[in-house]
Amino acid sequence: MINVKKFNFLGGRIIKTGIAVFLTALICQSIGWPYMLAVITAIVTIEPTAADSIKKAFIRFPASAIGAAFAMLYTFLLGVTPLTYMLVAVSTIISCSKLRLHAGTLVATLTGVAMLTIVHDHLLYIAFNSPSDHQYWTAYFFTCKYHRSSS
Repeated sequence: MINVKKFNFLGGRIIKTGIAVFLTALICQSIGWPYMLAVITAIVTIEPTAADSIKKAFIRFPASAIGAAFAMLYTFLLGVTPLTYMLVAVSTIISCSKLRLHAGTLVATLTGVAMLTIVHDHLLYIAFNSPSDHQYWTAYFFTCKYHRSSS
């Protein structure tokens, strides 16, 4: 006898993450901010509960700032090249590991590598804007995802 399991692909967590991604992109677009980093953050910060998300935010925020700093440093020194992508990724991973920011390594590495596509000439603006964007959008995602953990 063969057991056939019903797969439920569309659950509350998936729907709320989709809504968070859509609203994040829509808000960033409406105020003229680059929304790629905020959308990436919405996707990779999926946690089972709001409490877990809040705990990891305190790790992800400084880790993302590290990734952003490496992106700016290597872009300033080398421009945007394949070597720059490799150096940003490896430096971010090593730094997060040494600083024991393991829960933030993925977000930090993605932030650093994604920033290489937007860092071309506004380094100072991005230096202050990207970490604050990450903090703002992380708080926003907690709000969106909180309802799932409370129901």
